[in-house]
Amino acid sequence: MESPPPAAVALDGPWFTAFVREHEAALQATALRLCGNSTDARDLVQDTLEKGLRNLARFQPGTNGRAWLLTILNRLFIDRCRSRKREPHADVSPETLEEHVAQPEREDAPAWATLGPDALHAALERLPEEFRTVYRLHALEGRSYQEIAQSLGIPKATVGTRLIRARRRLKDLLIPPTSGQDVSR
Repeated sequence: MESPPPAAVALDGPWFTAFVREHEAALQATALRLCGNSTDARDLVQDTLEKGLRNLARFQPGTNGRAWLLTILNRLFIDRCRSRKREPHADVSPETLEEHVAQPEREDAPAWATLGPDALHAALERLPEEFRTVYRLHALEGRSYQEIAQSLGIPKATVGTRLIRARRRLKDLLIPPTSGQDVSR
């Protein structure tokens, strides 16, 4: 890198352009690391180059130009952080917040959430015996399909089929479908 031009030479000449191109990648990488996003990083680099150009007379010939620009960049970043910290935060009252944030629609509780154990036992008694037995063994006693199949002397696939049918009938008994209501809950 050649020495900076004397003060009499125009600052927009080829020397400053070459100086910027030589150190621009390091400035961009450091700014991106500090800012965390490319938009703020580009703004920080732009402000650094502007300040460097305005203070070019302070640059000491023969010193590290990259270090000089990175020092400017770091100080500008710190100044920005400090000014953001000093900015007053808007105090938001609950009334103001209600105006800006829509309240989510209240969802009705699913129909099964209102059922108690008595309703379940009453509906279970209305099931055919083959479904009721399989359901009780699996859902209430926690037995596996294999254990139920062995104790009842039926195939394991039949246990699964009876359990599915028992659940469907219980659902129909406990939550009768109504027109327009989502019964898949």
